[in-house]
Amino acid sequence: MNRTVYIDLMERVLEAYSKEHIERYTKSVEENSIQEHGYPRLVANLGILIAHGRKTEYKDYFIKMMDLCCKEIPVAHEINGFHTGNDFSVKEVVFCILELEKAGVYDKCHTDRWRGELSKIDPQTTYSRIAPVPVEPVSNWAAFGAVSEQLRKFAGIGDESAFIDNQIASQLFAFDENGMYRDPGEPLVYDFVTRLQLAGCLYFGYEGKFKDALEQQFVKAIDCTLKMQSVTGEIPFGGRSNQFFHNEAFYAALCEFYVWLLNKRGETEKIGEFKKAASRAIDYTKSWLDSDAPAHIKNYYSVDSFYGCEQYAYFDKYMVTTASWLYFAYAMCDESVEETKSSSFQAKYVWNTSEHFHMTFVKFNDWFLQFDTNANTHYDGTGLGRIHKKGVPSQTVISVPFAKEPGYKTDIENQSCFSICSGVYEDGKWVHAFDEGVEYSFIEQSQTDEAICVKFKMKTPGGTEVTETYTVSDEGVSINASSEGNIKIMFPIIAFDGKNYGECELGDGFVSVSYLGHKCTYTTDGKINSKNLMYANRNAHYLAMSAKGEKCVNLKIRLS
Repeated sequence: MNRTVYIDLMERVLEAYSKEHIERYTKSVEENSIQEHGYPRLVANLGILIAHGRKTEYKDYFIKMMDLCCKEIPVAHEINGFHTGNDFSVKEVVFCILELEKAGVYDKCHTDRWRGELSKIDPQTTYSRIAPVPVEPVSNWAAFGAVSEQLRKFAGIGDESAFIDNQIASQLFAFDENGMYRDPGEPLVYDFVTRLQLAGCLYFGYEGKFKDALEQQFVKAIDCTLKMQSVTGEIPFGGRSNQFFHNEAFYAALCEFYVWLLNKRGETEKIGEFKKAASRAIDYTKSWLDSDAPAHIKNYYSVDSFYGCEQYAYFDKYMVTTASWLYFAYAMCDESVEETKSSSFQAKYVWNTSEHFHMTFVKFNDWFLQFDTNANTHYDGTGLGRIHKKGVPSQTVISVPFAKEPGYKTDIENQSCFSICSGVYEDGKWVHAFDEGVEYSFIEQSQTDEAICVKFKMKTPGGTEVTETYTVSDEGVSINASSEGNIKIMFPIIAFDGKNYGECELGDGFVSVSYLGHKCTYTTDGKINSKNLMYANRNAHYLAMSAKGEKCVNLKIRLS
């Protein structure tokens, strides 16, 4: 993949910010100072584009924006009483200075002035997450501070090697046996994005005493980094900050890092696979950026609605973040490496994370499934939370489960969590895999050339057990649920994504929905039931339906 693709997409991201928007944003910062890292990221990415001959209409105005950022960053805490996201911002601004110097866009007096301001940074007062001495575990923000200081060192603006060592040491506590980063609650976004910050330390010259230990964590995560990517190019669901455009941008950057790392280690067998994985992620990101959705999240609701967004995940911060990760990918991209067909991508496999992340991934040719066996109920639901088929919009069946009390904004309330899973009638009520107190576990797998089969066991608080068998083949997904007494399989029908409606047809033993030129059909030997309960996840509204039977029920899912 040509590096220019990353710059092209950065420009597409910045086109979402009108001239009036940028001027209004700058005026707000002039009046109220920098309040968070959205503004420095906007400035840095705008400067990078100017260095590449894009957005040159802002060339003069940019000086004012950059002066504002560089002057305030070292004294942000003194001005505001808080750090305004400096942990995230410094590396972005350094990237910008380096690109502008390389292109020779501005007189040296400007770039020297910006360097001079950033040389005033004292890590102890500039950043908000400082690892103590002796070192203890610190949240992922410490990784952002580490890479920001490593970039300052790389650029010759400062040298805080002891600080960088300590910040990195604080992060080494957080890796599981697969080299995945355990942020509190184990959100999958913060596995990938935190690893990317630490990857940036290594790529930009970190040679400190924890270099080897850090590199070994990346080596552990080689296979799982590839196996968690969906056939659509997406990162897994799970936890906070998920379903934003920037998710696949930072995944692409992490893949570009792995190309560099494996080349450096002389382990070149999978570098073409990582190139292909980066390309898939970027193709997916491009599909949204090229659509008429002006938002920064994977739905078609208006930006002002904040639909699907956490309180902190607003447009000004999270849209430009996409550009930041695209630049990271650009910076690490080795154009000499060609994409190959990925054996991990093509193979039929089942992969389980550690118990900390409690996910199971199933890949069979064009199909990809993701299960969560112990969901965070503020973001997800236990059960099958993702069915993707290559070439079909991700949200057609389900791309992310439904939370009972979402940690993000929706416009309707969910009666419970919800995923594709079984429910059993016990003591006068239905109990589902996603309900509180239910145990849900992966028990076995089998594989042939024609299909993959995975089994899960559900055990209710009352002791009733259900066996779920999922069979994935080129034909689709078949589900069998068996137990004593009445049983059902829950499934969603997409209704509305903020712009487009699903058109539903219900018949004897089947229900189908047409959406964005594709069709999803469910067939069952049971009785299809709908109570017209509508649920909301980050992507859309869905109608909850079920297929009911006695002791056993089957459900087949087909996509075309």
